[in-house]
This record gives sequence, C-alpha cells and structure tokens, in this order.
Amino acid sequence: MAPPLNWMSNFIDQVSASIQPHGDLAPLGCHFQHFNGVWEITLFASLTELIGGPQDGKLKNSHFNVDVKHLIDAFSTIESIAWQAHRMDQFDELGPHLAVEGTIHDKTVWLRITSSAPTQFGPGRQFFVNNQSIKDIW
Repeated sequence: MAPPLNWMSNFIDQVSASIQPHGDLAPLGCHFQHFNGVWEITLFASLTELIGGPQDGKLKNSHFNVDVKHLIDAFSTIESIAWQAHRMDQFDELGPHLAVEGTIHDKTVWLRITSSAPTQFGPGRQFFVNNQSIKDIW
C-alpha cells in the first residue's frame, strides 16, 4: 500500500496524540482506503507477542484511553460519533471501536479507532520474557 498523503499523515499524528496509553503502548498501525469519495482510516495498537516463559506465544492487547475532545478537534466538522461495544458477527473484523465521521478541510473521513488490532495484522512487537526486552516488528 502507498504511504499516506501529507494531509493524512498530519491528521493521523493529531489523532494519535489523543490516544493515552496505560503502560507501554505497542506500535500504532493504520489502514486506509478511498472508497466512494470517503477516506476510511482505521487506527489500532498492535498486538504484543510474548516470547518465552509459561505464556510463550500469547498475544496481548495494549491498554489505552482516547481523549475524545482532543480527537474531535482534529476534524474541521463532525457528522457523527459512535461507539460499537461488541463484534456484530463473526465477519466483523474491527470489533469494538470508536467511529467518527466528518471532514478534514475538504475531505470526507470515516475514522475508526479499534480497541484491539484487527485479526489480519500480526503482532507489532515481541516481549522477551526471559530478559525483559521489547523488539518492535513494525
């Protein structure tokens, strides 16, 4: 996939600043596409894979809050804000997420921040239990 456009990179930086970690936040991932005149942007904290120890291979989510006031300030206008609390069905790849629809300058954007990484993305980092070190993968 091509890198994000300048306006999108700036927007993603602003949105990322609204994500407040509890502990060490794994790398943030971003997926975007332009469809029917709407920029769909999904942000998520990657999974952390535990290496070694009794939970070897376990994948863990990062814990974070989103400062919604700071988040909406990144938009020029807001059309809607919604929270999806649970997966809708087995085909719902995003699961629980915060969704904001609005504009950034003259671009229509549908932003989603998921509570955990979509299943299609592997872990973004590894935590080596034996020596207590972290390696970012992406």
